Amino acid sequence: MKKSVCTACTALLFSLLSATPACADWGNLWEETKKLEQDARKLGQQTRDFGVQAWQEAQRGWDALDINGTLQAAFGSDVNEQSALVGRFYDLKQPVDGKSRPLRRQQVVELFRQFDDKKWDSKLFEGYYSPKVKLYAPYFYLPRCKAEYGPEAFQCNEKEGKPRVRPSDWVVIYRGVVTAPESGTFRFAGMGDDVLMVRFNNKLVLESGWSIPTRGSMTLGTDKGYQHELSSRKGGRALYRYKTTPHWNRMLGGIPTGTPFKVQKGKKYPIEILVSEIPGNEFGFCLLLEELKNGKKAPYGTYEPNESPTLHLFRTNKSLPEPERIKKALTVGGKNYTVNGNMEGPPFRKDSLIWEVDFAEAEKRGLFDRIFGKITGSDKDTAMGTSRKNDEG
Repeated sequence: MKKSVCTACTALLFSLLSATPACADWGNLWEETKKLEQDARKLGQQTRDFGVQAWQEAQRGWDALDINGTLQAAFGSDVNEQSALVGRFYDLKQPVDGKSRPLRRQQVVELFRQFDDKKWDSKLFEGYYSPKVKLYAPYFYLPRCKAEYGPEAFQCNEKEGKPRVRPSDWVVIYRGVVTAPESGTFRFAGMGDDVLMVRFNNKLVLESGWSIPTRGSMTLGTDKGYQHELSSRKGGRALYRYKTTPHWNRMLGGIPTGTPFKVQKGKKYPIEILVSEIPGNEFGFCLLLEELKNGKKAPYGTYEPNESPTLHLFRTNKSLPEPERIKKALTVGGKNYTVNGNMEGPPFRKDSLIWEVDFAEAEKRGLFDRIFGKITGSDKDTAMGTSRKNDEG
């Protein structure tokens, strides 16, 4: 019954509309309305597509601009930090003075030995290509990554579409003067793939990695006999193994400690750090600090993950490594430098001591002259176009 009534109503309405002259064009009006609706939908889709495209373009632009901001997660930032060590990069494959020569792997190790013998005089490196970029590092913590990231971090990896610095045989040297936050006895613990050397208060206090330059060896760090020799005797070093450092545990025995040293709170001490990649495959480093309290003798021997202590991260301001920030730094610009899912780094204390840097004291002692005394190459050698011109040395 209801269906019949509705049908009748529809028929009556149609007859009235058809009989009304003012409504004779309703059919055309309906078609035009439908067309307008379709056009509006099409315009809306185009606007949305344009918005998505604009957002993606902006995101790519931000990523490109953010390359400097994210670098602080690894080698340092090219923005002058209030308290950070200053680093300089050298490519030991590219002589620029007409006198030096490209170095082979064993020659790089020998150069580092000479460098230590000559009290870390950077004149040994001045004949090689070095970009006009200073990086300010508040800590040293970079999980295993592809070795190409080193040149990328120092903004010297592209020139006319070709690699400006290939990933092998490069070195970075950091310098500064730090203020001891506490009095006591400390020792560094750290790893460098391939080389990590730390000179504190004018003495070499840590040397670790695949290569041990002062012993003149390219691969001594992987020698189990050498590691046993250093960790088996009283007064020797400890090898700390962590669940998050499986590769270094397997290949190098763990994270080694260095020679203990004493400091007085508020006193200033020069510190110099060398990190290097030689073969050009993978790279990574970390620098921790162990506090030996109450005259406690330095632990020695090999410690498994359930025994190894969580140490201080050596840092010069409040910054701490953030996994996501590090990963972003290693994947910026559409490139991916991560290895093993960005997993290779020891734990560290969140309340790590802060060893503030005194730039004025470093200038007074001539430390920056030792590292930035001579910059070679042309202005174009800053490469990627991201170098900040107002802070080139």
